[in-house]
Amino acid sequence: MRQEPLFLLFFRLNVPLFSRFILLIVGLRRAVNHIQGRVSMRNQKVRLLMSSVFVIALLSGCASPSGGGSTNKAAAETEKPVASAKTDDRKLDLLVPNYYNDTEKKLWEKVVNKFKELNPDIQVELVAGEVRVESGKLTTMLQSGVTPPDAILINAGPGRVKTLSDVNLIKPLNDLYTKNKWEEQLRPTAYELIAGDDTIYEVPHSLDAIMVFYNKDIFEKHGVQAPATQAEFMTMLEKLKAAGESPITVGARNGYAIGWLFSNIMESVAGREEVEKLIYADGKWNDPAFIKAAETLKDWVDQGFIPKEAVTLTQADSKFSFLSKKAAMEVEGTYLISDLADQKLEDSVATFTMPSFIEGKTASPTGGVGLTWVVPTKAEDEELAETWLNFVLSKDFSAITLGDPTYNLIPASSSSATIQPAGPVLAQAIKDIENGFGYNPTVFIGPEAKEAYYQNLQGLVGGLVTPKQAMDNIEAGAAKDRAAGYQVKKK
Repeated sequence: MRQEPLFLLFFRLNVPLFSRFILLIVGLRRAVNHIQGRVSMRNQKVRLLMSSVFVIALLSGCASPSGGGSTNKAAAETEKPVASAKTDDRKLDLLVPNYYNDTEKKLWEKVVNKFKELNPDIQVELVAGEVRVESGKLTTMLQSGVTPPDAILINAGPGRVKTLSDVNLIKPLNDLYTKNKWEEQLRPTAYELIAGDDTIYEVPHSLDAIMVFYNKDIFEKHGVQAPATQAEFMTMLEKLKAAGESPITVGARNGYAIGWLFSNIMESVAGREEVEKLIYADGKWNDPAFIKAAETLKDWVDQGFIPKEAVTLTQADSKFSFLSKKAAMEVEGTYLISDLADQKLEDSVATFTMPSFIEGKTASPTGGVGLTWVVPTKAEDEELAETWLNFVLSKDFSAITLGDPTYNLIPASSSSATIQPAGPVLAQAIKDIENGFGYNPTVFIGPEAKEAYYQNLQGLVGGLVTPKQAMDNIEAGAAKDRAAGYQVKKK
C-alpha cells in the first residue's frame, strides 16, 4: 500500500493546531524531495516552482481555518501593538495634596478611573504630595530642571497663586477660560474670588466651609443643643466646662488650625462687612472690631473653654482628641468628613455655624476657594491638563464625588449645584453657604500678614501677647505687604 503523504494528515487528524503545523512542514518537505528526485536539478524553473509551492503552502497553513479575510485580520492584529505604544505616550501627570487617610485615597482612585473610562486613550499618573506654597517644596520643584506634572492641585489663595505667577512658574489660563467657557462652569462665588485681576492663573476645585463640628453624644449627655444665639453659645460652653468636658479643642501649633477657629470668631464678633473691608478695602487689623475678636479668643482660653496646652498641640493631635471624644467641639472644614467615614463616626458627629454675636446679624461658615488647580509653565502637555480640568468641572466629576458619602469637599463647579450630596454633613455645609460664607483670612492675606497672623494667634493662646499687641503685629505685617504692592481685588 502506498504511503499517504504526511501533509494530507494535516487535514484528517484531530490534533492540536501546533501539531498540525509540524506535520504540514514535514509533509511538504517530503513532497518537495519526492518531486525533486524525478526532475533534473539543473532545471531552475522547477526549483523555483517547488520553492514557491512550499512557501505558499506554508503561508496557507498559517492562515486561519475560517478562510477569506483572515490574512488581513492577522495583519490588523499586528498593527495594534503599534497603536497601543503610541497611546501609552499620552500620559497625564497630576499632583494632589497628601491624602488624609485611605478613604480619601480610594475616592481619588474612583475619580481617576472615571476619567480613564471617559478618555480611554489617556493614561493617568496621580501622585499625592506636598502642595502648600508656604513650605517652599513646591516652588523648588517647579524651579528645578525636573519636568513638572501637567496640573497641580494646591491650597488656594491670592497670595499663594501670586507667589507662583510672579516668577512665571504657572501659566495664565485666560485663553482656556474663553475657549471652554469656564466662567459659566464655575459657581459665581468661586469665579468672583479668583477673577479680580486681568490674568487668571487657576481653576477653582473646591470651596471651603469652616464650621463647628460637635460630638452629638457629649451634647446629649449634658443636655445641651447646637446654639442659635450668642447667649446659647456661651451657656453651652459653661455647662460643658462645669461637667468636666473640654469644650473646644484646637491644634494651635499649626497656624492654619488656630486660623480656622479665629476666622469663625471674626465672622461672629466683627461681622462679615468688617472682614470684607479688611481684605478688599482700607480696613486695619488693629481696628476695634478685630481687637474685640482677639479679646474673645483670649477670654475663652482664660475661662478654660480652650485648653492652654492647645498651643503645644498639632492639628492632628486636636483631631484625635475630638474623634476619640475627649473634646466636645472642633472648628474645621469639611475635610474632616473623610476621617468620620474612615472611623465610622458619621452618625455621631454633626455641625453647626457659630452664631453671630452682633444684634440682628446672621453668621455663616467661613471659607473661600479651598483647593485650586494650576498648570506649571514647564508642563509637557497643556492639552491633557485642559482635558482634565474640563472633567473636574463636569457633571460626571460632580456625580461620582457627591454620590459618595465619604466625599469631603464642596465642588466649585456650577454643575455640582444640581446634585444632592450623599453625605449628610456635606449636604448641610452646602446648605449653610447658600447665602454666601464668611472669610477665612489666610486665603486672602499676603505672606507677611499671614506669618504674623499665625504667630500672634499662637501667642494669644499661649499668653505671650495681649489682644491689642497681637492685632498691631498682624497689621504691621499687612503694611509690609501693601508696601510691596500686594493687593486683593474683588471682581
